[in-house]
Amino acid sequence: MGIKQSCSFTPCVLADLSLLFCILLAPVCLATPATSPAALLQVKSGLTDPEGVLSGWSLEADVCSWHGITCLPGEVGIVTGLNLSGYGLSGMIPPAISGLISIESIDLSSNSLTGPIPPELGVLENLRTLLLFSNSLTGTIPSELGLLKNLKVLRIGDNRLHGEVPPHLGNCSELVTLGLAYCQLNGTIPPELGRLKQLQKLALDNNTLTGGIPEQLAGCVSLRFLSVADNMLQGNIPSFIGSFSDLQSLNLANNQFSGEIPAEIGSLSSLTYLNLLGNSLTGAIPAELNRLGQLQVLDLSMNNISGKVSISAAQLKNLKYLVLTGNLLDGAIPEDLCADDSSSLLENLFLAGNNLEGGIEALLSCAALQSIDVSNNSFTGVIPPGIDRLPGLVNLVLHNNSFTGGLQPQIGNLSNLEILSLFHNGLTGGIPQEIGRLQKLKLLFLYENQMSGTIPDELTNCTSLEEVDFFGNHFHGPIPERIGNLKNLAVLQLRQNDLSGPVPASLGECRSLQVLALADNRLTGALPETFGQLAELSVVTLYNNSLEGPLPESLFQLKNLTVINFSHNRFAGSLVPLLGSTSLAVLALTDNSFSGVIPAVVARSRNMVRLQLGGNRLTGAIPAELGNLTRLSMLDLSLNNLSGDIPAELSNCVELTHLKLDGNNLTGTVPAWLGSLRSLGELDLSWNALTGGIPLELGNCSGLLKLSLSDNHLTGSIPPEIGRLTSLNVLNLNKNSLTGAIPPALQQCNKLYELRLSENSLEGPIPPELGQLSELQVILDLSRNRLSGEIPASLGSLVKLERLNVSSNRLDGQIPSSLLQLTSLHRLNLSDNLLSGAVPAGLSSFPAASFVGNELCGAPLLPCGPRSPAGRLSGTEVVVIVAGIALVSAVVCVALLYTMLRVWSNWRAVSVSNSDGEESAHGGHGGGGGKWGDGKYWKVGSPVSWSAEQKHSSGSETASVLLHDKSTEAARAGKR
Repeated sequence: MGIKQSCSFTPCVLADLSLLFCILLAPVCLATPATSPAALLQVKSGLTDPEGVLSGWSLEADVCSWHGITCLPGEVGIVTGLNLSGYGLSGMIPPAISGLISIESIDLSSNSLTGPIPPELGVLENLRTLLLFSNSLTGTIPSELGLLKNLKVLRIGDNRLHGEVPPHLGNCSELVTLGLAYCQLNGTIPPELGRLKQLQKLALDNNTLTGGIPEQLAGCVSLRFLSVADNMLQGNIPSFIGSFSDLQSLNLANNQFSGEIPAEIGSLSSLTYLNLLGNSLTGAIPAELNRLGQLQVLDLSMNNISGKVSISAAQLKNLKYLVLTGNLLDGAIPEDLCADDSSSLLENLFLAGNNLEGGIEALLSCAALQSIDVSNNSFTGVIPPGIDRLPGLVNLVLHNNSFTGGLQPQIGNLSNLEILSLFHNGLTGGIPQEIGRLQKLKLLFLYENQMSGTIPDELTNCTSLEEVDFFGNHFHGPIPERIGNLKNLAVLQLRQNDLSGPVPASLGECRSLQVLALADNRLTGALPETFGQLAELSVVTLYNNSLEGPLPESLFQLKNLTVINFSHNRFAGSLVPLLGSTSLAVLALTDNSFSGVIPAVVARSRNMVRLQLGGNRLTGAIPAELGNLTRLSMLDLSLNNLSGDIPAELSNCVELTHLKLDGNNLTGTVPAWLGSLRSLGELDLSWNALTGGIPLELGNCSGLLKLSLSDNHLTGSIPPEIGRLTSLNVLNLNKNSLTGAIPPALQQCNKLYELRLSENSLEGPIPPELGQLSELQVILDLSRNRLSGEIPASLGSLVKLERLNVSSNRLDGQIPSSLLQLTSLHRLNLSDNLLSGAVPAGLSSFPAASFVGNELCGAPLLPCGPRSPAGRLSGTEVVVIVAGIALVSAVVCVALLYTMLRVWSNWRAVSVSNSDGEESAHGGHGGGGGKWGDGKYWKVGSPVSWSAEQKHSSGSETASVLLHDKSTEAARAGKR
């Protein structure tokens, strides 16, 4: 082999660029093989050697004995190879490496080298292999590498190189392998690469290349491996690819190629790997692909390919992977997908995310299948009982279809099964006991079906299980007592079933458990003490059960907990057992019976985002330490017995979106610093004993959706700054002692759908501007205030309003007819005001109680009488009515006086006649004779008789008795 000694010993055959390059680097051009040790020592000086592999590099030793150095056999000191791959070297590649003029191979790959690729490498004319991949090299690819006429292998990918692929690389006519993948290269694929007739492997994947595949690339007639995946290439896949007769691997995945798959690809008789996933390809699958007899992997997934599944594993006898996921394929699985003679080698079939339908019985002919994924389609029918004809099946993924029927017992014969995913179908029935034979089963997903029955004890024999998810079925009965046999279980999801009974004590044996979800069942009893053995537990949700009692002290040992949700149970006692972890992100204990104070140690979990302790029996003050939870988004301490002020330290919780402190005994004022919580969406301080005014700073909470300060002792006026809360949906200030006028600025809260200001002492008119709250729907409640003036006609614009209550105020005038526009209104209360006039006919369907306590008439109240044109009585009419009433009263009084005088006169006449004894003989005997018998005295007493008939008064009875006694006395006097 002839090795150059210097530039002067060899005829200059380089191009002008080479000559200029040599002039600029004259010292290098004068290098000889004898200078190699010195050059290598300069390379060493620029590197950091953590493993000490370069410690033997010394002039005291023969350079050919240095670690990583290869020399020309039979020659002394002629270095031909440098291999320092994978030694963790760092630093930069020094330009002095160009002094190795006899070098043929440089391998510095898989280190941590930084800096640029030295352009001086371009003078190493004997270089055949340059491997710099898997470092952290930066800068651009030097165009000087195009001077390496003898270079066969250039692999510099997996670095941080940027810029374009230099077209000068097209001058490396001997190049066989070009690896530039996994960099940050941009621009287009240089057409000059088409001059590389010897090129067999071209890897440009995982860059940001644009444009299309240049037609000049057809000149790379020796290509065996072409990968341009994971770029931004566009256009059609060129048909000339079909001319690469030696091509074995074609990877165009994850680009923006469009159009149809060229049928010419079917001519690549040597092709074993074809990957076109993640493009925008359309049209049908070319039938010509079935001619690729050597094909082992076909991936056309994540495109827009339509039509039928036209690939036949019966023809593609070497096909092992068929991936058609995420397209627009329709129809059924072809019956001839696999040959009936079981000669098919198809092991993995992925048809997920299409529009396929029918059953999956055709798959039973593919005897070599190990993985089936037909999820997210429209398959129907039952899971075939003959599924056990696929004994090698490892993964069976059928979720998100419309399969019905039960899970067949033959499933237990699939002894190699590791994944069984059947969720979101219409499966019914129970889990067959035979499932317990699946010793290799790792994932069992049955959630969101209609399955029922009990969870069989045999399931606990599947000791390889790592994840079990039965969410959203109708399983009942207890959790299997031997659940602790599943030592590898990491996820147990049984939420939303009808499970009952206690949490088994053996669950504590599942030491690998990380997620436990038993919520939304009917579990009872106390948590077992063994719960504290679940050291890996991160998420536990038990909400919506009937679990009770104090929490086991052992729970404090669970240091990895991040999410705890025990809401809506009957737990009692202290919170402390749940606070052993300092990594809590969610602590939700709403609606239990926990008591005592809120422990300050809860604030040790600085990553807490949700703290929900509402609906318990907690007492004492809100701990100031909660202010350390600066990432908190929800704080719910409502419906407890907390007291004291709202601590100022909570102002540090600047990410709060929900602050609920309602239903306690909190005192003090509403803090002004609440206005600094700019992320606040809900603020509920209702049902406390807060005093003072509403701080105007609340107007700074621009994202506030709900503001409720009702049922406190707040005073002062409603600050106009509330009008700046333009996102507000609910404003509730009921039952306080607020005064002043309703600020017209509330019109700016144009997203309000609920406004409650009742039971205050608000004065003045109802602002007409409230009629601009067009989204107001749930209620407008201004009742029990001191509002005056007329009801604004503008309220008729609130066409979405369902309830309007302005009762118990001092409103006057008529009911505006514009209220007839409130077609959504189903509750109206205008009672107890000073309204007058007729009720508009369109409001007559509301009950009378809606209008009482006013001066109104018309349905549903009493009919209205004649009215002046203005609808009210004129002055003349009032005078006439009053005069008429006076006249009638006078007549009645005169008549009564006259009657009384007549009675008195007749009584006197009777008394005188009896005292003279003129009729004693007749009056003392004989029931029917004389004046007594003919009714004379009854007639005289007729007014008394009239009075008795009308009202049976005691006076009339006395008068009758008096007349009777007088006549008796007269009769006795006659007998004497």
